[in-house]
Amino acid sequence: MSFGYSDCRLCARNCGVNRERGELGFCAMSADVEIARAALHFWEEPPISGTKGSGTVFFVGCSLGCAFCQNRDISRASSVSKRGKRITESRLADIMLNLESQGAHNINFVTPTHFAPSVISATRIARSRGLTLPIVYNTGSYDSKETVEALDGTVDVYLVDYKFHRESTAQKMAHAADYPATAREVISAAVRQKGIAVIE
Repeated sequence: MSFGYSDCRLCARNCGVNRERGELGFCAMSADVEIARAALHFWEEPPISGTKGSGTVFFVGCSLGCAFCQNRDISRASSVSKRGKRITESRLADIMLNLESQGAHNINFVTPTHFAPSVISATRIARSRGLTLPIVYNTGSYDSKETVEALDGTVDVYLVDYKFHRESTAQKMAHAADYPATAREVISAAVRQKGIAVIE
């Protein structure tokens, strides 16, 4: 199975569309990175925000689409054209470095699953330009197995959700009956890569 945009299987929707050619899957995004906001964020979990803020990058679109989404203005296909700004991977690297210069404790990619290849590439570019901050992967845990495996070596902290325990609830709220099983696999893979969190 490929890891990329030409036969997109980055999330468990397994759409298989060619986003490089403009084909759209569930997330409704092409292969061009779109972000809605990049700024210091002081309201994440305290160990993430710390005293100076988390350097958050909010991506447009989402592969899960929960009925109760608090970021629906940037996550839903009906509003992405009005909410997002297309950027290159090099520009994303610049944004990461700018957040570091503002004193961010980390770079926090929010809802990054459908742009995971660009997250990896931009992080590599930013590291080559001097980025030293840890990378936080803030996910709804609906990533494919291949995506989580590809992130090994890029991500320092997995900030994972476990939204639904029952298949019936996952189907009702996100049209994703396979969510519980998928999320457990994602969380298990994250733990294998980074271990259990220790709060000191």
